[in-house]
Amino acid sequence: MSKSLFISFVLSFSFYFSSSAQKIELISKYKTKSKLYSTPIVTRNGLIVFGGHDKHVYIFDANSELITNHKTKKWIHATPYELSNGDIVIGSYDKYIYVFNREGKFNYKYKPGGYIFSKPLQISDTTYAFGTNKLGLAFYNMNDSSIYQFAKTKRITHTDMSMDSRGYIYLGAMDKRIYAIDNKAKIRHTFKGKAWFMHSRPTVVNNNLILAGSYDHNLYFLDSTLSLKTKFETQGKIHGNPLILDDSTIVIGSFDKNVYFIDMQGKLKYTFKTEGKVISTPVKMLDGNIIVCSYDQYIYVISPKAELLAKYKTGGPIFSTPAIRSDGSFVVGSNDHYIYFLKYQKK
Repeated sequence: MSKSLFISFVLSFSFYFSSSAQKIELISKYKTKSKLYSTPIVTRNGLIVFGGHDKHVYIFDANSELITNHKTKKWIHATPYELSNGDIVIGSYDKYIYVFNREGKFNYKYKPGGYIFSKPLQISDTTYAFGTNKLGLAFYNMNDSSIYQFAKTKRITHTDMSMDSRGYIYLGAMDKRIYAIDNKAKIRHTFKGKAWFMHSRPTVVNNNLILAGSYDHNLYFLDSTLSLKTKFETQGKIHGNPLILDDSTIVIGSFDKNVYFIDMQGKLKYTFKTEGKVISTPVKMLDGNIIVCSYDQYIYVISPKAELLAKYKTGGPIFSTPAIRSDGSFVVGSNDHYIYFLKYQKK
């Protein structure tokens, strides 16, 4: 046997052994009527909440049994959000925000104005913020159901938000800007890139570092005034949020089919390659490993050093970001119309 053939055999055997020793197992799946772009959440009492492009809100119990599939008038792209009182809120393209109680039963809906793709963010015991293409950033008072103090930015419909210790809300917009907005709806700082900050959340790492991915291919490192510190350039659009590991490594996917592991100085550590666009956000599992979903139809489990541990093929490209359950299993949607309930098994 030639040396090259022997090496190839050893590598193939090693991959077979490792992949057979660890795998992603299907627990169950649920068929919807459309592609799934929304990211699910797992609530504190174990409910799973999912929005569908088939105009339904799906809520499952802790045993993965369907509680409700509440019908809306238009498709849902927004990610749901659990409030501190246990209520679940989710926006729809029909211009309504829907509110469910902690048991998953529909409570009420209200119409603030504009299409709603954004994930809400609670900023006090009585108030949460959300974005629409009409109001910009709006604030909802849960005590009297009033909508007040909105910051008129341009087209923030798709955004996810974060908040720092001062109460500044950081969000991206389709006008190529990131905004820092205080809880009185005053715009404090802005940063302009070269393309949309479409879905990637400006993530507050500490009091002087905010990370934000852009459709201009860059992951930006910004200070608290949104001044540029440095940037890391990929070869494709960045859609998902950055994941911060325990050792401060940043993990983020790109349309260039890669997942990048970057240090806090913006230097590359590792790269993990898939065969399709990586649109969803990498998610850390309870054991410290990472789930990555790709448009190549695969769900990957990789180590913090970008080593492949296991993979599972769905029937379609994956846009949705997985949600981790308390038992370590996870749920994710695929564009094959199915919601998958899965578990990573170490044998």
